[in-house]
Amino acid sequence: MDFYQVHRQDPIGIIVNFLNGFQKLARAFLPILLILFVRISRSDYSISMSLVYGVILAIVVLSVFAYLNYRYFTFYIDRETDSFVISKGIINKSKTMIQLSKIQQVNINQSFLNKILEVYAIEIDSAGSSAKEGVIPAVSLEVGQQLKETLLAYKQSVEIQGETDIEKQIQQEEEQLKQISFSTLFKVGATSNYLYTIGAFIVFMNTLFYEGSRIYKGIYQEDPLNYIEGKEIVLIEIIGYFAVFLLAVLLVNLIRTIIRYYNYQIVLKNGSLFLSYGLLHTKSTIIKPSRVQIVKATRNYFQKLWQITNFKVYQVAGSDAKNKKTALEIPGCSNEEMKDLFYMFYNKEFTTEGATLKHNYRYFGFRFFFLVVLPLCVGYLLMHREFDIKWVVSSMVVYFVFSTFLIWRYYRNGALIVSDDFICIRSGAWDITHTIVQVHKIQKIVVSQLWWQADYNVGSLTIYTAGGKIGFSTSKYRELCRLRDQWLCEVEYQNKAWM
Repeated sequence: MDFYQVHRQDPIGIIVNFLNGFQKLARAFLPILLILFVRISRSDYSISMSLVYGVILAIVVLSVFAYLNYRYFTFYIDRETDSFVISKGIINKSKTMIQLSKIQQVNINQSFLNKILEVYAIEIDSAGSSAKEGVIPAVSLEVGQQLKETLLAYKQSVEIQGETDIEKQIQQEEEQLKQISFSTLFKVGATSNYLYTIGAFIVFMNTLFYEGSRIYKGIYQEDPLNYIEGKEIVLIEIIGYFAVFLLAVLLVNLIRTIIRYYNYQIVLKNGSLFLSYGLLHTKSTIIKPSRVQIVKATRNYFQKLWQITNFKVYQVAGSDAKNKKTALEIPGCSNEEMKDLFYMFYNKEFTTEGATLKHNYRYFGFRFFFLVVLPLCVGYLLMHREFDIKWVVSSMVVYFVFSTFLIWRYYRNGALIVSDDFICIRSGAWDITHTIVQVHKIQKIVVSQLWWQADYNVGSLTIYTAGGKIGFSTSKYRELCRLRDQWLCEVEYQNKAWM
């Protein structure tokens, strides 16, 4: 397909533009319309018909604007400037030009609406941008894939001779590397993201309780805390409630994982990984080894038994918050698949061995004081007069044991591992994460020390890359300074490209 000629969206884009505009309009005016419909009696026929005519007029106007937006939306590749051009606008016309050499990512996404209409949205990111540089709302899958491959096949150091050369480059054999099965998704959903799901579940239930109490004020006459305090709850009831809660969390986590990663496929093409996944919102993206900045491999005890690992890749995406949001996750990798992916990204074997630097014991002591001792003292002062002393002491003991165990696990597992090829930071209490970066990917290193740490040779390290930052705190300050100087010398000496 010749993208050097002007192209428009798929004609279905008219419907997409209309429905998107209708959705925005409905969100803006739906509360007002509902109030008007409720307050207007059936006898006010003229006012009711005015509202109907208003809605019909809005639909007509939206239809006209949807067609004009489709008509004036064009995209093409400009040979003279080596840039991808998107023109749009009815009254206020705009032209977005993205240098082909600056394009970092081209994603093919499919929202629930697009899935119904069988069209896809193209999102284009460029280096250093915190937002999408260009978005094409509605194209066919064939056009989207060819456009993505054409844009990403561009090499700044090679003169583009024509479209046939690019098509010859991108039309190579595909190799199916992995398709995540339903059983693997079940394992991932059953063994990961506990805290996130528990937090979301608690927020949802709290919101449901609060809104329900506002609607049905007569139901909740008594303060729930007073009710709990005055009711004798036997141990078997507590165990039952806790089991039901865990079952609900597990079920929600399973459903969420299956919806998010449904039909996850990984295809190797032209030395890059093409990822496609999602049930309600399908996402298709690409990982180019040269643009990989940080890799994270995470597993817990149950995942270790099942021999699966969650693999997360950070590419160049702008701000640190943007990097975290756009990180690409490959769930449920086997040990061999993880090693193969790692070798593809770095052309080196995966290893977590090397010179190891551990946390200073003050890492545990500082967090133990501020996260355990201090909260327990404050909590006791606030609750010992309001609640039964046995209930207070029992709660404090549970909190003490659980919090101390988590802090100890973080302290025990934390490590900075330095090898000839990689920098690896190990962290986590239950989910153990190995964060890996190559030395030549480093853009800035900061070794910091608080004023009270100066006499104890304690400091912290922060490494900045184009894919985000990683850190290791409360360790040997002089050794961190030595490593900083060593890595900076290697960056200058090797003179390798960071992408």
